[in-house]
Amino acid sequence: MRSNDRYTSIFWGLLGLYLAYEGYRLKLGTLKNPQCGFLIFWAGMVLAGLSLILFFQTYFQRDRSGPKESLWKGVDWRKGTKMMVALLAYTLVFKWLGFIVSTFLLILFLFKGIEPQRWRTALILSVFTITVAYMVFGFFLELQFPAGILHRFFE
Repeated sequence: MRSNDRYTSIFWGLLGLYLAYEGYRLKLGTLKNPQCGFLIFWAGMVLAGLSLILFFQTYFQRDRSGPKESLWKGVDWRKGTKMMVALLAYTLVFKWLGFIVSTFLLILFLFKGIEPQRWRTALILSVFTITVAYMVFGFFLELQFPAGILHRFFE
């Protein structure tokens, strides 16, 4: 296990250094006036730093080799499958139903279908989530969302 961690830490460290190099080539700017490469550079540096920590940890950790268990043991595949189908359906109906209706239905499904909640809780949290998301993205950031089927009612 330790050698696997060493190899992956080397891979991620090299990737982090490459990202930092490319970010530096794009110009960093300053903290008050960041340029295109600022975020890329620092993301690469963080990735390289974390992989360096992992690399050194492999030398100082005890090897706890015991009976190996499957990584996938106990995984509930039904939840992941439901989630993927729900996200696929969301992307397919997003423009047709619009942001508010499609996102409300998605979040309601997540509250009822993935981690079952009481109907009242699921409805209240879904409405609250949509309201906050619309206020942040639609009102404050002034993003345009597809109106979908609601545009007929508000014309």
